[in-house]
Amino acid sequence: MKRERVVLAVGGHPDDIELGCAGTLAMHKLNGDQVYLLVLTKGEASGDAAVRERECRQSAEILGVDGLFFGGLKDTRVHDGRETIDAIEKVVGEVKPDIIYAPTCKDTHQDHRNTGYATLSAGRNCKMILLYEGASTQRDFAPQVFVDIEKTFELKKKVMSVFGSQLNMQRGSYFAAAKAVEGLGRYRGYQAGVNVAEAFEVGRFIFET
Repeated sequence: MKRERVVLAVGGHPDDIELGCAGTLAMHKLNGDQVYLLVLTKGEASGDAAVRERECRQSAEILGVDGLFFGGLKDTRVHDGRETIDAIEKVVGEVKPDIIYAPTCKDTHQDHRNTGYATLSAGRNCKMILLYEGASTQRDFAPQVFVDIEKTFELKKKVMSVFGSQLNMQRGSYFAAAKAVEGLGRYRGYQAGVNVAEAFEVGRFIFET
């Protein structure tokens, strides 16, 4: 009998997780896994914090996750040190994840980059950490793992549409229109030999037979 896994996705801001791995998280739910989200800030530097939190909660509801946590850190001031590691460790200790998803460290936004570094530290005892891409990921992002999300791609697009406060923000082409989400998914699918996919770098991977 297949064992239910516990999954934790960590993001710096509302919408980071959804852009990077919503399709994969939805696949985990289809497979019967528990899924938890940790968002370190409420994204107040690029919008009203209450609005962004509401969008984040609506997204979590659509995804059907088992829990949503906020880290209480300040937007644009996320560091890779003790404060951030403690915020992530607290949730890691509570949910005890088998798999952690976090932003790639190859990112021009310091919050994304530092969230990735801090997660690698906080999740040092987790056997699998996969790093997702985002709106400001650098070109040297080099994925080694792809997830076929054809079954959940429409749900991902629905989830992304929730973040209306960000759709008109000039924060990179991924947020310019829904077509960008479509294009990225199709491109990663092309790389992986499937119709649509999400891509990840390996932060930590201990193979279990």
